[in-house]
Amino acid sequence: MLQGSGFYPTLKSQDILDVMRQMEIPIVDEDLEKPTPQRVQIWYEAFLYILKGISLEQLGDDIELLDHTDYPESHSDDIFLLSFYHNMSTLLRQVGVDDFSLRDMLKPEPARVRRILSGVCNFAMFRDDRMPVLEKYTVQADQQAERLEAMQQELDQVNAHIATIKQQREQEQPRVNSLQTEN
Repeated sequence: MLQGSGFYPTLKSQDILDVMRQMEIPIVDEDLEKPTPQRVQIWYEAFLYILKGISLEQLGDDIELLDHTDYPESHSDDIFLLSFYHNMSTLLRQVGVDDFSLRDMLKPEPARVRRILSGVCNFAMFRDDRMPVLEKYTVQADQQAERLEAMQQELDQVNAHIATIKQQREQEQPRVNSLQTEN
């Protein structure tokens, strides 16, 4: 690993390639040496989907600004780019890359691309390391939720049974009163 960037280390090229391939994101050595806007967009799309569950279709659906413009067809690409940038910028801030800009998408520079990819790859490795623990607690939480639901159903049944008994008691109360007065 090379020098640090922010609170994560800048990874060696081979480490970046390995992590991205594990994430099933297409990349070759040359992509890191000479990144193109098209390649980085493919990677960023994959990051949004893998790490946040946001697809391009969802980004397109979220574009509400087109409803407020006179010529939506001429602005749709720009608005989509800004929406994509906003979502990617949010993701990168969450993984520790605080200085992402539109330039990183439109005119990617090798050193910055490597730093950005290092941030995302470090986060992905951290997440993968913690996933078994998270899954364990998720399973436990699911089991507790099922147990709570079963107990709630049992409580509802007991309350229904109590209500039935109270109703029977109210119906039988006049007879009990008459028998008590006879004795």
